[in-house]
Amino acid sequence: MNLINILLSFGIGLLCGIIPFSYLLGRLRGVDLKQTGSGNIGATNLGRSLGITFFIIGFLLDAIKGFLPVLIAKSNNLIPIISGAGAILGHIFNPFFKFKGGKGVATTIGVLLGIVPLQFLISIVVWLIVYLSTYIVSLASISIAIALPITTFVLNKSSVSEKIFILIISILIIFAHRTNIKRLMNKSEPRTIFWRKK
Repeated sequence: MNLINILLSFGIGLLCGIIPFSYLLGRLRGVDLKQTGSGNIGATNLGRSLGITFFIIGFLLDAIKGFLPVLIAKSNNLIPIISGAGAILGHIFNPFFKFKGGKGVATTIGVLLGIVPLQFLISIVVWLIVYLSTYIVSLASISIAIALPITTFVLNKSSVSEKIFILIISILIIFAHRTNIKRLMNKSEPRTIFWRKK
């Protein structure tokens, strides 16, 4: 693991991660996500503003920008974990929006699909169970962040570096949801049913 490979791996991830797909989709429909809903540029706020179809498209695009740099790194003998970290950090701390980006859940899922596919499948199931039980997107996303390190250590099929990576990313996701956690504690976090007619 040399410095050039580290920088290249991180740079590839970062370049993918800073592309604000959901924000751009909103702008195409005349909606500025920074000025509507939660003010977040991620897929959830896009879905709240424009419905389930746009949520799905935004979510998939944000996941792809996590998966793609991992795939590129694997194909070029670079470091997939560092590429994944670059993508997630670029999404959460987006320089185009004064380092205030999305929550990083969809991008993290894309990274997991590329690095640890079993944890990816488990995280999707956890998200769906919690969301369909509560219709609170932030709670479902936080549940993923809690489930990821637990399943990683229980399954014990990942390398030490992958375990550390997943633990750090899980902490970052929870940190990105700090305002949501306050609302959850105050019982003021909104429920979001994407398929409900506007």
